[in-house]
Amino acid sequence: MQLSEQANQLLTALKTAYQDPQIQADVELNGLLVKNSQELLKTGNYHQVAADLNRNLQFYGMKHINDAPQALNPLYQATINATHGRAYQKVPTGFH
Repeated sequence: MQLSEQANQLLTALKTAYQDPQIQADVELNGLLVKNSQELLKTGNYHQVAADLNRNLQFYGMKHINDAPQALNPLYQATINATHGRAYQKVPTGFH
């Protein structure tokens, strides 16, 4: 499947975040990034994957308000840029 430029940008943000040692050590985050990368590659549905990932990162950030890896910031920002509606509200997540 040929991915759109936006989907490729989100996939790059996912890969970059995944390479961070702090994220690789976190089983929950590791699984979240792998699952969303696979879904994006399988469906190419950029907006849906970005919206789902945005919501999951918000929940993760709320649970880990003081210890969320900084490497998630660019990925979270990419999900905001990629989604419409609710994600643009920039709900506090604990990411700085």
